[in-house]
Amino acid sequence: MARIRRLRVSGEDAFYHIISRTVGQDFLLHDREKQKLFDIIKRYSSLFFVKVIGYAIMSNHFHLLVRMDTGEDYSDETVHKRLKVFYGHDYAELRFSNLEPVREKLGNLSEYVKGIKQTFSWWYNRIHKRRGYFWSDRFKSVLIQSGESLLNCSGYIDLNALRAGIVEKPEEYRWCSLGYRVQQGNKDGFLSFSGLFEFEDHRKDEKELLRLYRSFVYEVGGEIEKPGKATIDENLLKFEKERHFELAKLEVFRYRWRYFSDGLVLGSKSFIQSAYESFSGVVFYKKERKAHATGISKEMYSLRRLNSLRC
Repeated sequence: MARIRRLRVSGEDAFYHIISRTVGQDFLLHDREKQKLFDIIKRYSSLFFVKVIGYAIMSNHFHLLVRMDTGEDYSDETVHKRLKVFYGHDYAELRFSNLEPVREKLGNLSEYVKGIKQTFSWWYNRIHKRRGYFWSDRFKSVLIQSGESLLNCSGYIDLNALRAGIVEKPEEYRWCSLGYRVQQGNKDGFLSFSGLFEFEDHRKDEKELLRLYRSFVYEVGGEIEKPGKATIDENLLKFEKERHFELAKLEVFRYRWRYFSDGLVLGSKSFIQSAYESFSGVVFYKKERKAHATGISKEMYSLRRLNSLRC
């Protein structure tokens, strides 16, 4: 069966939710491996035209929420500096005299994820003296509209460890974006709030945006009632509200999580229509491609119909 061509927006910045799983979905990522994968993600993110908004590294998969930039705002001097830091001064000077193909690569989502996954696979196989594939098939990517859809997806990602029953509070998990923001203070400015709050992200400082984001995550997390899975303690939720967290006015997604990982496009009806028009005949071939309501919010739709909403 032919592979579905990946949606990749060209000529403008775009947001993507990336998911990749280990081969056989085996639990191969322990603390040492999670830390190494995080370091590799951080290193490649310093090279490519990308801003990381959220992530979660679990035992058998990882999530990345990123904004892929066109590179127009990156000067040649900045690109050369990134190349020298990544590859070394002499190697960069010798290999990258022509920046045109370099710029194309550094703005390519597939090249970015490929670098991360291949580098980790080589490291893992060498350390564990094994051969063969580490990751399963191609990574999944969902094109996401900024604002409400992006915010919901980010919250979904940061609640992974809570749903798995690993932690009682989402920020207690070391290998997720909320944990990094709270525990490490977003050291080196690795993570961005770009696109989450639309106009709010450039009007407020980092601490205020974190406060707004945590309040949203607690509102969503406090409503998770999936049997056998962890929930945020009611007393803890009450405590957070009493600290005057400004709760985001967004509806809870509960079980409908597959829209964040198995859809093709997620956003408003107009965003869905725009994506369909851009990729019709290239990625989409079916005559009927409607924007299907997700049930997460009245303003959130998915381009792909899912047979089951539970995952």
